[in-house]
Amino acid sequence: MSANSQRQPIYLNIQSARALAALAVVAYHLNVLPSGQAGVDVFFVISGFIMSCVAPYEGRDFLVKRLIRIVPLYWVTTLGIHAIALLRPHWLNTTTAAPDYLVKSLLFIPYIKENGHWGPLNLNGWTLEYEMLFYLVVAAALGCVRARHATAFAALTLALLCACVAVFDPRGATVVGHLGQPFVLEFGLGVVAHGVLQTGIVKRIAAPVWAAVAVAAIAAIPVLQMRYGTPEGFARVVLWGGPAFVLIVTLVALDRRGWSNRNRIMAALGAASYSIYLIHPYVIGMAVKLAGLRADPRTAAGLGAACTILGVACICGYVCHVWIERPTLKALNRRFPRARGPTESAT
Repeated sequence: MSANSQRQPIYLNIQSARALAALAVVAYHLNVLPSGQAGVDVFFVISGFIMSCVAPYEGRDFLVKRLIRIVPLYWVTTLGIHAIALLRPHWLNTTTAAPDYLVKSLLFIPYIKENGHWGPLNLNGWTLEYEMLFYLVVAAALGCVRARHATAFAALTLALLCACVAVFDPRGATVVGHLGQPFVLEFGLGVVAHGVLQTGIVKRIAAPVWAAVAVAAIAAIPVLQMRYGTPEGFARVVLWGGPAFVLIVTLVALDRRGWSNRNRIMAALGAASYSIYLIHPYVIGMAVKLAGLRADPRTAAGLGAACTILGVACICGYVCHVWIERPTLKALNRRFPRARGPTESAT
């Protein structure tokens, strides 16, 4: 079956999950939601699930479609940040305009900056390095095993990489060690979620029960963070990846039972979540350095500043999505029609 011959279902609840995950990450960077960084874990699980949906139908177009979806906006933001580092370096904190940093950032190659932290230029681009690794392994798997098994094969490959890194480079001091951190297991959780939902379990459990479990999964993330602190390594996969896995299963189950969130604002934020995710650190930085806003949940003024910055980040992200991301995707899909997938809702 060709990549364009079967239309994938639209999961409105997954779009809402994307929106909530992006907002949670923004709130974390505003220092108002310590568990908000778990939004990254939700994104990784969503990616594993969605790739399991689309990879069998996209076949050899899979990697091209992923590149069209991920690369353009990332390159635009990376080049923009590089330009700021050249022309207005005082607007940034630790980002420098070294040419090799730019090249490695554009190619999704991790590197260590002068401050000892891993790059890239776009502060949130580190997650895309893991995403790109997952896509490359899935694309390779599509040439080695049956298409319907490609993401499972990729998940097992990444799990083997993670196990080797845990033995030979547990500190992640090398590029391979950095890319083999336990984060990669969360793509596998998304693959497992896809498998679970193929078993017929959706119809065997009532929709209100699915809804209750979804609420419990969302609540579990901050509760576990308060109980155990911010988890790291394999503990993070269990304490945050686990609830993210349950959340995605329940949300898709609810979609399939007709319990979908049709709120237009959530749908718009979900569609713009990639843009929001990539540009919000710089919206926050500009708000602090240029407007003098300081987010602080302990004071009324600080809480108001946090809400204001959050709103501005959403607006900027949506504008970026409408004016840059979406037109670029349409243009590239016209340029590469074979890579035009079943539906963007699944990616």
